[in-house]
Amino acid sequence: MKSLFLLFLLVPTMTFAQVLGLGKRLAEYSASNGRTYHVGDTIKLGQGSAPNGTFRYVQYGGWLVFMINGNQADDHNIEKTYSGYGAIVKKIHSFKAHGIQKVVFAVDIGGGSNFDLWIEDAIASCEIVDCKGKQVQATVVTQSDDQFDKLKKLKALLDSGAITQAEYDAQKKKLLNQ
Repeated sequence: MKSLFLLFLLVPTMTFAQVLGLGKRLAEYSASNGRTYHVGDTIKLGQGSAPNGTFRYVQYGGWLVFMINGNQADDHNIEKTYSGYGAIVKKIHSFKAHGIQKVVFAVDIGGGSNFDLWIEDAIASCEIVDCKGKQVQATVVTQSDDQFDKLKKLKALLDSGAITQAEYDAQKKKLLNQ
């Protein structure tokens, strides 16, 4: 009877066990965005990627998991009001889930509990400011807009008579070959 009672006490503990208790603990992690994160670093949060604006890859962790009533996956997402906050890395854990290597940071955003930051997923969805997708896209748009703006200015100079057709053609050729 005592062993059965003990089993009933341990089952909830095992079923609600946190991911951070498993796997290998790391001192640093080199992420896909080119940054190496260490314990104690601050990561600035961007915008949430869920349709309602919450953060899919920054979730309640620690004892706050037990305080949430919902059983849906999105119930553990942190609110969109955390956008722009700094998350201090407290622990870095690496583990394998269904054959795929995952890295989770336990971060402190404020309050009395840790939060779980799934770093690679957060980078891919730009839930953190240092994501790779936004920077590449902005650079490409700026370069192409710059070329077209210069071409438009050259056309205006040609129409006003400030440059000749030959000068316009030469400058246009240079711009389009860049």
